Amino acid sequence: MLPIVRSGLSAASQEISVISNNIANASSLGFKRSNANFSDVYTEMSDVRNADRVGNGVRQEAPRRNHSQGSLILTGNALDLGMNGQGMFILNTTDNLGELSYTRNGAINVREDGKLVNSDGIGYLDINAQEINLPFQILNAEGNEQSLSEVKVTPEGFIRATYGIDNYVTIAQVGLARFADETQLKSRGDNIFTATPESGVATVGAGKDFGFGKIKAGTLEASNTDITAELTLLLRAQQAFNGSAKMMQADADVTRRLMDT
Repeated sequence: MLPIVRSGLSAASQEISVISNNIANASSLGFKRSNANFSDVYTEMSDVRNADRVGNGVRQEAPRRNHSQGSLILTGNALDLGMNGQGMFILNTTDNLGELSYTRNGAINVREDGKLVNSDGIGYLDINAQEINLPFQILNAEGNEQSLSEVKVTPEGFIRATYGIDNYVTIAQVGLARFADETQLKSRGDNIFTATPESGVATVGAGKDFGFGKIKAGTLEASNTDITAELTLLLRAQQAFNGSAKMMQADADVTRRLMDT
């Protein structure tokens, strides 16, 4: 009896931990919520008389991320890129992780040298796996210096800059990646993921390519966490935890009484 109760207590504790993490990251851009997974454990021998399967607790399994689309928040910033579809932005993390990484957070910052980076200074890559740089000044055909006046990003991911009044330049095309099973990507924290054998290798493309979705400039993707639903699940998990704890206490009380007699 005690091992069964312990398995239930451990399962409820894990679910509370997963739900708490979902709630804590509800305001994180591009965050994908996870579900706690369990499977029933049955005894190997069935009851001969009525063929009932006898429960033997639960087995914990790895939490599974839900990569469903989050809502797009309107920001109006030209380099805030929300993804509507399956594609993920590509980050150059080869120096600190030894491989490329992927994210749904399209809040792009421009460094002093013109490099497009995330909040941690990691560079975004274009469709040719090159870091994207946005020059603040260029020389026109006459050799005159012109300053950057406007930036636009198309649904295909083309970054188009305007210098002066009417000098339009296509800087780069934002690269996107998708996977056979994105739920199997390895989380590296801060909503950054790397590929695994289970997720498959990255297929690189661009906005509006088949299966990638499209980029919506001036927006950012919010977390796909529903606070109301998470709080409901948290209450259920807490009740399961309390119930298992009471059963464990009752079992301990019975055992102690038997030992005292």
